[in-house]
Amino acid sequence: MTDEPTDPSDPDQDTPMRDDTTPDMPKENIVHFNPWRDFNDAAPQIDVFGDEPDPEQIAQFMQVVFGYCDGLIPVRSFIDKGQGIDGRPHNIWLEADQAAPEKMATFATWASREGAAVYVIPGTVAASGQAKAAEILQMQTVVVDLDTGDIAAKRAHLERHLGAPTMVVESGGVTPEGQRKEHVWWALTEPAEGDDIRRVCRLRGDIAAKVGGDMHFRSAHQPIRVAGSVYYKNSLKTQVRIVELNAERERDLAEFIEAVADMPPAPGVSLQPEFTHPDKPAMDDVLVTPVREGAQDDWSRFEGASAAIGHFIRMVHKGRMTKDEGWEGICGYNAAMLRPQWLVERLKRESERLWNRHVEKYGPPLIRLTNGAPG
Repeated sequence: MTDEPTDPSDPDQDTPMRDDTTPDMPKENIVHFNPWRDFNDAAPQIDVFGDEPDPEQIAQFMQVVFGYCDGLIPVRSFIDKGQGIDGRPHNIWLEADQAAPEKMATFATWASREGAAVYVIPGTVAASGQAKAAEILQMQTVVVDLDTGDIAAKRAHLERHLGAPTMVVESGGVTPEGQRKEHVWWALTEPAEGDDIRRVCRLRGDIAAKVGGDMHFRSAHQPIRVAGSVYYKNSLKTQVRIVELNAERERDLAEFIEAVADMPPAPGVSLQPEFTHPDKPAMDDVLVTPVREGAQDDWSRFEGASAAIGHFIRMVHKGRMTKDEGWEGICGYNAAMLRPQWLVERLKRESERLWNRHVEKYGPPLIRLTNGAPG
């Protein structure tokens, strides 16, 4: 992912509207949006073979993503790569009100005539010019971007464990295997604010990690294509289209967090808890830090349990603990640190899954027999 807003380094990656590390957006790139004066004066172009923006799909998308939100919607348009043309990005902010779908459709129509893509940050801000993660005030959806591998299998895994999504959008891109890339959306029963936005973003990252989705959506300010707009990239043009819509399907945030925590990784996905990397909390901290349900802490119960189980599995595998001692350590962590603790059946299931994966990767264990051979 590049910080350069007009030229993604990966032609199939969405770019941030504004990276938190970059200076404020140049004044000349901010468009004060008057739909009729600024974007409605271009002569219509007839394209009998191409896909044009669809106001109905745009309205459906806006209702799912912003229907309960207040504030301003950050919108961005820029020239997709591979067309042989250049152009500066246009950034506008739309009031999240009843007129927003019509204004978005007008903007998308103008953008399509310019060969430009249309993105939104799926959250609202207080003032024009704002687009940093810390400036997002409300978000009412959880989304995962499925852009690699077996898209159909990943979506089936999500639906098997999380139920039907509110909306599925084909983003316009195609994998090397020929599958259409998808954005899978779940609407919440009410907008998330404050600390709940942090939970929503962590949830987006957890889902992506478990199915091999785009991890950039851990950031609140990550933009995404607008359904009903037009995709231009690498000399291809197609519509970003809604392929499934269950508008009445909404999820309570706390319940959805638990459902995602219960969801196992998709087959073939190697889940590495985010905090096992060098810049994350040390294992010593993980083992002595209580973690509550609902993603209220620096890591979720699933992340904490996976890290602790992994620690004791490594100790047993290297012969530093007996199997009984390792299991006692896992149960002790569960009882002392998870609030509430996992059921024993779930603890065993996750331990067996991680043990089998560890043995497959590192070979047969060196079992300590101090307490006698296990039965």
